[in-house]
Amino acid sequence: MQEQEQGFVLKKKSLEQLIESLKGGIIIRDNPLFNNSTPTSNLSDKESHLEVVSVMMIDVTAEATMAEMEKKINFLMKVVEERDHEIAALKDQMKACESAESSQTSVVKTTDKGKNVVQ
Repeated sequence: MQEQEQGFVLKKKSLEQLIESLKGGIIIRDNPLFNNSTPTSNLSDKESHLEVVSVMMIDVTAEATMAEMEKKINFLMKVVEERDHEIAALKDQMKACESAESSQTSVVKTTDKGKNVVQ
């Protein structure tokens, strides 16, 4: 029972260290799990703890990756929106040029049937 409590305390300390390192940069501390005086019988406890820390680090890395991806997606959405506005402005400009052009160069011809044709 005492070994379980000790393992819990060590895991809690490691978690606190991890949380602290995320707050203000990386803080390196001595890890009591890697004390050379620890007997090899506790090796499985070390391995178990390392797995927990690894999973926690993977979660942190995944969260950071997701946050970075979210930033990039938001940036790309803004770029697309700006391009949409540019495209709309260019379409309006083309329509204005076409209407100005057609009013200057429109030629009306009458066909045999008396209909007007604009060229």
